[in-house]
Order: sequence, then structure tokens, then C-alpha cells
Amino acid sequence: MALSAKEIQALTDTVAMWRMQEYILIPWYCFYVYYFLTTMAEEVSVIRPQRWNRGKALYMTIRYAMLVYIVIQLTREYRNYIAIPPKSCKALLIGYDLAIGLVALTCSFSLALCLSALVQLKAIYLVAIIVIDCAKPAMSWIINVTADFQYPAKPTSPLLDELGYPCYYISQKEWSENTIGHAGQDVRAYLSLAATTIMFLLGIAAFFVRYKGQGSPLIQVLRRDGGLYYMSMLAYRMLMAIFLTPQVVSISGRDANMAYILLLGAGLALNPILAQRLLINMRKVDYMGSQPVASKLLFAPPPPGSDEDLEDDPGFFEMAPGPSGAHHRGAVSKTSSTDEAREHGNNV
Repeated sequence: MALSAKEIQALTDTVAMWRMQEYILIPWYCFYVYYFLTTMAEEVSVIRPQRWNRGKALYMTIRYAMLVYIVIQLTREYRNYIAIPPKSCKALLIGYDLAIGLVALTCSFSLALCLSALVQLKAIYLVAIIVIDCAKPAMSWIINVTADFQYPAKPTSPLLDELGYPCYYISQKEWSENTIGHAGQDVRAYLSLAATTIMFLLGIAAFFVRYKGQGSPLIQVLRRDGGLYYMSMLAYRMLMAIFLTPQVVSISGRDANMAYILLLGAGLALNPILAQRLLINMRKVDYMGSQPVASKLLFAPPPPGSDEDLEDDPGFFEMAPGPSGAHHRGAVSKTSSTDEAREHGNNV
């Protein structure tokens, strides 16, 4: 059956949008893989010798879950001319939403703990900060994975087969009608903006608490206490939270918006990297006199006299100079399930 001129134009625009997403996001994925490979030596020498604790678990989860997400995403959503059965496509869809949701949640949890440690919050305030920062990504993770289960698996169309895409296309209309994927999307966007604003203010407070009364230069304090990492994460999250409000970019227009895709790709690659750097830097801050509840939750000290105690000696890590001051398609693929990637871009 011949296509009308309107249908041909719509198809051309859709394929062009997929190509644009691929050309933007694949380089960011490559950048993360490059970082992963070039920091393997650091992982082996610094992280792996540590006993299993919350800090190590968070670091390893962020590091490897993001890699799993990239592998599954490239397998399911990009042109590879692989024939994948519909049920396997659905399993891959669920798998990469589970992976990216786990990355988003653990990045938020790590950031909340690190900031709370740096400002030396008490336990009750620590719990409040964790709830504020983790509620939104946790809610979105549950909603998106549930929607993945609700959406039925379908065979790929002849057109997608010809173009080389291995799995079926999920339309925005069917996603909205058949799943809970877009439930409360606008409300969630504003909640995310409010939570991000609170975390941004906490980040500023952490910076001033660590810098106040110190003789060290500003840049040295920023480097030593992870300020460059957490302020970069918070600045990106604030920008993305504003960008995702309905008045700025509508849900239906995000996938074709180049600025949004650029921001999303940057967040998908850089936020897990910044979270990993922040966790390693937080380990160093522990040795510099910061031992509040959150810091102990991240890297609890080993029993005195144990082999791990020797590994946890300050000399085991390279210390930053200066006084401590202690007198902290692609991701937007052709499927609507990419809301989880959007949440990652905003929450890590």
C-alpha cells in the first residue's frame, strides 16, 4: 500500500530524529566506556581492597550498572541488524530501565550522604535529606518498570527490519493509553524541581561550611572536599529540572529537541562519573576529620588491628594538600520507556 505524502514526511521526520539521537548519545556512551577503562587501575588499587561497606557498594553499583545500561541500550535501541524475538525485546526493555533506575537512585543516595557528611548533619536530618533526594527517582523507577511490564511485546515492523532496528517501536499514544508511564508526569516534574532546589541549597551550605574559617585557597578547598564534583552534579540537576518543567519543554516535544538530547547525553555519561569521583573523594575527607553519621554510613571503619584496618590507613589513599578545617533513541530512544533515562539525567 502506497504511503501518502503526509505519511512519508512523518516517517522521514521520525527517522531523522532517531539519527540525531544516535549521533549525540553514542559519543557520550563512548566517553563513559573510556572513563571506565582508564580508571580500572584505580578501582583495583583503591576500591577493591576495601571491605564491603556502603561506600564500596554504592561505587560498584553506579560504575557497573551504568555499563550494563549502555550495553542493553545499544543492543535493543540501535541499528545492529540483529533479529531479536519480541519477548526478548521486552526483557531488554525492562532490563535497561532497571539498570538506569538503579544508577539514578544510587547516585542520588550517594550525593545525599556525601552532602550530609560535609555539613555534619544529625541522623534525623540525614534521613530527611535522603528521602527528599531519593523519593523522586525511586517513584519514577517503579512507575517506568511497571509500565514496561504493562506494554505488550510486538513483532518488529518490516520498516524497522529494513532500517536495522532489532526491536519494536513504542508509540507515545499507546504508552499513555496502555501503561502508567506518564502518570503524574507534570507533578513529578515540579516535585523534582523542588527537591533539586533543596539539594542545591544544601550543596551551597556544604561548600561554605567547609570553606569558612580556613586559610586554604578556594580552589584547593573545592578540590579537596569534592566541591567541584557535587556542585557540578547539582548545577546540572538544577538545569535539567528547569528544562523538564512542562512550560519549558513539553513531553511530546522532548525526543526531537536537540538541546534536551545534548543535556540528557551529558547527564547520562557525566553524572555517574561525578558520583564515583565524589565517593572516592569522600573517602579522603574521612581521613581529614569529617566523621559525622553520614560519613560513617559510607565507609565504616574496620575492627582495630585487622588487615582491613591497615588498608584503611590514611596512607593508603593519596591525600590532598592543605588543612582539614575540621576543628564532604539512545537514552531517549524511539520508545517512550526512555522516561527512565530522563529521570536519570535529572536525578544523578
